[in-house]
Amino acid sequence: MAQAPDRRGRGQGAAGPPALPISMRDRVPFLLYRAAEMSHSLANEMLAEMGLSARQAGILTMVTELEPMTQKALAGALRIDRTTMVALLDDLEDKGYVARQRHPRDRRAFLVQPTGPGRAAKVAAVRILDEQQRRFLAPLTLAERKQLAALLTRLYEGPAPGG
Repeated sequence: MAQAPDRRGRGQGAAGPPALPISMRDRVPFLLYRAAEMSHSLANEMLAEMGLSARQAGILTMVTELEPMTQKALAGALRIDRTTMVALLDDLEDKGYVARQRHPRDRRAFLVQPTGPGRAAKVAAVRILDEQQRRFLAPLTLAERKQLAALLTRLYEGPAPGG
């Protein structure tokens, strides 16, 4: 009886991503990066039905759940370069989801705050992202999802002081 080829070897299987070279198969940063890319792509695809990108949903979430923020603070928090942030905000403002106003203590800065329709769009986007998360994590059991979330949270928070 013939043995199925090792999917981790060469080529691309009928189902799934291309096979990886040996030096990349177990390289966690690479796998995290690729998984994040896949998740981001699915989020953008699903959010497109309401005319938003994942980055724009992130902006709406930040300014709705935290507080109005400067463009610079948003860019730093979401790791989006300044030029891209301006374009994303221009689009959100054109849609009526955010408003920019001069910062009361810094004339050079703009505060970004959600509008009523922006708050509603954020709620709709979060519903879509909940479904995106369910689909993306479907290959994992509930226990594995919880374990993955806990491990990623630890990585995100960084090493313990003195560690």
